Amino acid sequence: KLEVVHLGDPRLAEVLGEKEIERLHEDIELLDGALPAFDSEGLRQARITPVFFGSALTNFGVQLFFDHFVELAPMPGPRRVVGGEALVPALEDNFAGFIFKIQSNMNPQHRDSVAFLRVCSGKFERSMLVKHPREGKEVRLSSSHRLFAQERQTVDEAYPGDVIGLISSGQFAIGDTLCTGPEVEFEPMPRFQPEHFARLIHTDTNRYKQFWKGLGQLEKEGAIQVFYQPGVMGREPVLAAVGELQFDVVRSRLEAEYNTETRMERLSYTVARWVDAPKEAIETLPWSNNAFRLEDTRGRTVALFKNEWMCNSFHDAYAKEIPFRSIRELELALVE
Repeated sequence: KLEVVHLGDPRLAEVLGEKEIERLHEDIELLDGALPAFDSEGLRQARITPVFFGSALTNFGVQLFFDHFVELAPMPGPRRVVGGEALVPALEDNFAGFIFKIQSNMNPQHRDSVAFLRVCSGKFERSMLVKHPREGKEVRLSSSHRLFAQERQTVDEAYPGDVIGLISSGQFAIGDTLCTGPEVEFEPMPRFQPEHFARLIHTDTNRYKQFWKGLGQLEKEGAIQVFYQPGVMGREPVLAAVGELQFDVVRSRLEAEYNTETRMERLSYTVARWVDAPKEAIETLPWSNNAFRLEDTRGRTVALFKNEWMCNSFHDAYAKEIPFRSIRELELALVE
């Protein structure tokens, strides 16, 4: 049985000998002298990061971590909305929340999808009717839970800073705002620029429906970005990722959760740019293997290049007046 014993506890002598206790005090003095004093303001401004040591296998130190997390975590603050400098304060009377994560198949028996919502202002009440600005409709939040590992508890009320899980049938996406009162939309979460690309090939034609369902769900979760080659019959998706591990996660989850087999064909591209131009102008560009034309799931044109030099050369030679945007530049342009 593991038990946490503080330095001032007389039982420490029963756990360690005198030499070990003396050495422990010397090590702590060394740390105090070598490291700067804890700065709570620095934590709030993300200039410093506390580090905790423990054991996930034995749960040693987990309760201490939770206690200190509650003590150190800042109070809920205001959140910026799309299209300006306006901020929604946490003490605003109207409810507003932000979907920051989606996870499917948390309950394999029901194949459900859970959208995790952070309450940003006002008070959440189960079965309340809220506005869904992206969809332009109202939604009743009747199935709300607090999740910890495999445990679920029904949540009747929640306040700014709380996170709740909403059972979703596909109506929510990462970045959605839910609110009451005047409609607001919070700024979207930043997405990382993809640098790895691979063609995903479905090898089991009998599981065609499950393959596309699983791939669509994984994209909604933000696990991967999916592109398609326009105008190609029986098109195979091209996956875009920040790191190679994302490809392995997608294949593993498709096999484990949707019982469908796939294989990957790595592509030699390393640069992706969203081409912000009318379809007529895009059609006139000399697309080739060195400038591979694709579309994302929203129908926006994406160009893949093998390196930055080839991207810049193509842009300067054929599309100088057309913006080639990274994923972050694209999001900022949409916000503006």
